[in-house]
Amino acid sequence: MPFVELSNGANISYTIRGLEDGQPVLFMHGFTGTAFSHFVNEINLLTPFAHIVAPDLRGYGQSTPPHREFGPEFYQRDADDMHALLKHLNLTNVTVIGFSDGAESALLLAATAPSLIKQVIVWGVCGQISPEMVQRVQRWLPVEHWGADRAEWKAEIITNHGEAQFKPMIEGWVRAAEAIAAQGGDIVHFCAHRITCPVTIIHGNQDVGNPIPVVQQLAAKMNHCTVHILEGIGHSVQDEDSAQLHAIIMRAIHQLD
Repeated sequence: MPFVELSNGANISYTIRGLEDGQPVLFMHGFTGTAFSHFVNEINLLTPFAHIVAPDLRGYGQSTPPHREFGPEFYQRDADDMHALLKHLNLTNVTVIGFSDGAESALLLAATAPSLIKQVIVWGVCGQISPEMVQRVQRWLPVEHWGADRAEWKAEIITNHGEAQFKPMIEGWVRAAEAIAAQGGDIVHFCAHRITCPVTIIHGNQDVGNPIPVVQQLAAKMNHCTVHILEGIGHSVQDEDSAQLHAIIMRAIHQLD
């Protein structure tokens, strides 16, 4: 698995799959995940015809520094890391696929480096952190009180990142969410007008952390954004309805061939 050392001290681990001359596709995973824990089926879906770049974001999986650090700027930091990775790989005309935190950063990447991005396909995103979201995630603390209802998630975090990461990862995200909300909560809305490429947002109507009105407000600020609302689906669309998700991804990619 290759690494790229960035000028800011991070080492980003990434996997290349698929055709060398295929459509470049960058995957950006979400909170507590890795490229393959969140996207294995989507990577397999696109590998036969695309040039897949599947990194672990800094501090996740095999990427270093070994501990994931959060702050109110971490979404932009991840976008900047992926910008540097694309430049290192000399890739342009890239389709970016993002989930949750990775979706927020994917949109920031499109705003930051529009000349490199062909389109963005995202889910689990609304471009802001609300006070209600902060109140919800504050219930994660203290992590010492996690019970059977979060046992599967805890085991996944430890498997992907090691036991030493479990507590600081959860606490770090909650503190970052508090800091972002204290600054007004905006992640992407302020720069959405700078996203010039086509954007596809896939949204489960049961995603309590990303209210539909806020998703629609975000979409309205972009030049070319299509929103697909999936009934009865929550945050992790890839786990809950991969058939609908894959159909939308394939349609979006082939429309721009």
